[in-house]
Amino acid sequence: MTARVSATIEDYAVCVNMLYSQVVIQPCMALNGRKMRPMALAAAMPMWDKTQHEVSNAEFSNRIERVREFCIENDLSGVVAYSQPAVHQWSQTGHVGYLTNWANLDRATDTMVLVPRNGEATFLIAGVDYMLDQIEPVSWMEDIRMVASPDPRAISAAYTTDASRADAAPAVNTFGQEAYEILKATGSAGRPVAISGMEAMSMAIYRDIETSIPEGIADTIDIVGELRSVKSSGEIGLLKKVASISDRAYETMLDVLEEGMLGYELMAELDRSARAEGGDMVYHTIHWAPNGELEKGHLSIKPLDQPLRAGDFINVNAYIVYKGYWIQSDRSGTIGAKFEGSARAICDANMSVQDEVLSAIRPGLVISDMLNISNRAAEKLGYEIQGGRIGHGQGLDYSEEPFLMEGSDRVLRPGNVFVLHTCLGVPGTNILVNPIADLCHVTEDGVEVLNSFSRDYFHA
Repeated sequence: MTARVSATIEDYAVCVNMLYSQVVIQPCMALNGRKMRPMALAAAMPMWDKTQHEVSNAEFSNRIERVREFCIENDLSGVVAYSQPAVHQWSQTGHVGYLTNWANLDRATDTMVLVPRNGEATFLIAGVDYMLDQIEPVSWMEDIRMVASPDPRAISAAYTTDASRADAAPAVNTFGQEAYEILKATGSAGRPVAISGMEAMSMAIYRDIETSIPEGIADTIDIVGELRSVKSSGEIGLLKKVASISDRAYETMLDVLEEGMLGYELMAELDRSARAEGGDMVYHTIHWAPNGELEKGHLSIKPLDQPLRAGDFINVNAYIVYKGYWIQSDRSGTIGAKFEGSARAICDANMSVQDEVLSAIRPGLVISDMLNISNRAAEKLGYEIQGGRIGHGQGLDYSEEPFLMEGSDRVLRPGNVFVLHTCLGVPGTNILVNPIADLCHVTEDGVEVLNSFSRDYFHA
């Protein structure tokens, strides 16, 4: 470690690879003689003050009414929208936040919203009363009820899925029992219910609903997932903001990156910058290859402990959340102007394929046709698309509709937002490269890329 950084390695380590830290870190560091801004206070939840909102109370009410319309159209008693805790960030965690403006960071607390065909929507949470003080500043929901959790690790009033209300200790209904009581009280009972977010639900909770609702569970589309796939103007504004935070972190990278810097030092600087700009969750990784030789490098899913040298291939991958909204972005380059080796050839090919797909995006394009475009372009250059996908929707989850997968007959619509990353692989090897990712907003007549940091290779 040279005198470039006045803080110790330990100072950096606390802000590297911290997905949902509640720690406040405000080092005043001198890097190349430059004062760094203090880090912003880490947000307690990836949601926002309802009095200072980009998405209004009226919009949340409209979302619930559209779910109710679906309920009536499909002859249902109600729709249960389920989310895992936000700490399970690679899963579906956004349905409840979409309807309530609240998300939970506790490691094992499940949440639901019940939208009955008659009456008000109800927020069900496996928790204890102190959580009400967390919910009130951010959510407009008025009917909030604590229920029993099937998980003994959860912070919850009770831990059972089979006890009756009279037998529970203390007397708290399960999710399914409380949902059925609400359906009866609102005159909505007598029909099956639908579940939005079923793929993320534990078997214990699913069985609780299945046994508590006499008419059972209907086989329907995930209506909340469908609604979420088309972003409102307020949501587009939030996605533009998180994209700008990522852009600023890349700009910081150009300011601080120099030969000899350790990979985790660079990641800490990007994390610090994004936090300072308001990021609720920040995580950066590097795909690194010495002298551009991919066979000698590796994708770092933990802090990279290698010194970065002139000519090394550096592919920076960013995961950032702002007020609940995600961006994944990728940019690639080197220290110095030299960019050679096996990385250069595949990255050039990847950029070409990415641009060809990007130029084809418009409303009405079938997703399987997007995959065909990317596959043909990759094969023409001697590479392959690995994994059968080239991206996924982004919003309140890292991965949501629309999923850019082979065989999908889904049609792009204005308001769809997704990350496009046409990862290329070398046939016959395990080499995979993802040098570029664009956050794409489908407009009425084409596509708008929301992250604006240069798409060319950087040379710090």
